[in-house]
Amino acid sequence: MWAVIGGLAHIGSTALGPGLYPSWYFALSAAAYGLILPAIASLHVRNQPLRPSGAVLGTIAGASVVTLGLGAAANPDLIPAALFVRGVWWWTVGKLWAETSVLPRAFGIATAALATLCFALVIGYAISGLPMAPPDLPLRIVLGLWLIALGAVMWRDSRTTMTN
Repeated sequence: MWAVIGGLAHIGSTALGPGLYPSWYFALSAAAYGLILPAIASLHVRNQPLRPSGAVLGTIAGASVVTLGLGAAANPDLIPAALFVRGVWWWTVGKLWAETSVLPRAFGIATAALATLCFALVIGYAISGLPMAPPDLPLRIVLGLWLIALGAVMWRDSRTTMTN
């Protein structure tokens, strides 16, 4: 449930944008990133029995997404770093899910594909030197949609697990 609310907060913060209502944008961004933490904790517990090292890396990278993402909401110079650690997080958990079916393999493959996009954008930024601020808002929407999908997958999976 927290992942869904966090995802909605990411989408809502992009609707405000940093220029329209800066204090509301940052407050919603803080909630959006902060609400990722319960999902990271739940994922750690799910991933730990099958891949302890992947669970630890996923937890560390996810916490880094929260920290750098919130920093990037206030300082656009941090956007490439925030995007890079999001790529590390998504690659780690996506690969883990694709290989172990902790969550549906298709969701894991899609998550790993999003990680590849993150890495490509960071490389493109490094080569071109173009500012990352314009694509940051659409990328926050993608993160929000991913969190909503994650919440739905985890909700469905927990209901299936409880009935078995």
